[in-house]
Amino acid sequence: MTDGNITTLLWDVDGTLLDFSAAEKYGMEKCCREIGVELDAEMLAVYSAINRDWWEKFERGEVTQREVRSGRLVEFFARYGIRYTDYDAFNRRYQQALGESAFPQEDSLTLFRELGKHFRQYLVTNGSIEAQEAKLRKCGLDRLADGVFISEVIGAQKPTEAFFRAVRAQTGYDPAQTAIIGDSLTSDMRGGNNAGLVCWWYNPHGQERREDVRVDRELHSLWEIPPLLGVEVRRT
Repeated sequence: MTDGNITTLLWDVDGTLLDFSAAEKYGMEKCCREIGVELDAEMLAVYSAINRDWWEKFERGEVTQREVRSGRLVEFFARYGIRYTDYDAFNRRYQQALGESAFPQEDSLTLFRELGKHFRQYLVTNGSIEAQEAKLRKCGLDRLADGVFISEVIGAQKPTEAFFRAVRAQTGYDPAQTAIIGDSLTSDMRGGNNAGLVCWWYNPHGQERREDVRVDRELHSLWEIPPLLGVEVRRT
């Protein structure tokens, strides 16, 4: 069964096209080492959970992105008694490290490039300007996409209607013919719900679905997408 009416794809970046867990590990290990702290697997897992919690607060409009950047570090450092308080300096280095570390998932660059021959494709992300622009430039997604939309530039974040109104105003996409593809129920899928888009949830790790969020298709691999669109793409 295909979704043959789709003409436009809105792609999340971190956790969907790019492996954010790998980038987070690279960035946190590098930056913590610079302040004399060696992370172990448990500490990294705790930071990841704290980071997700702060980003979900941001998605709900409870905190600003600046508060996310400092708040997650305050909480994490306090948890482990790390006596380092120049959170702005640490975050600047962390954003730089994230920009250095673009790890494509599932040969996603090949998939994205080939789908671009048939569909309009845009990147929609809540990540920071510095990290996102650097990593997209590093892996070439910025050149492959028809456009890049970063919440920090737009002034509104996924999942708000304001974010998607801004994207639609610049692209003219038809919601009924546009699918959003992302790994976050609270950001991508809820945002797609708010904007009236077709919602494809990328869920490679088998997370539990939330009943209050509409998911039109659940994907366990990005390579399930070409058959849904009625096109053939060879994986390298």
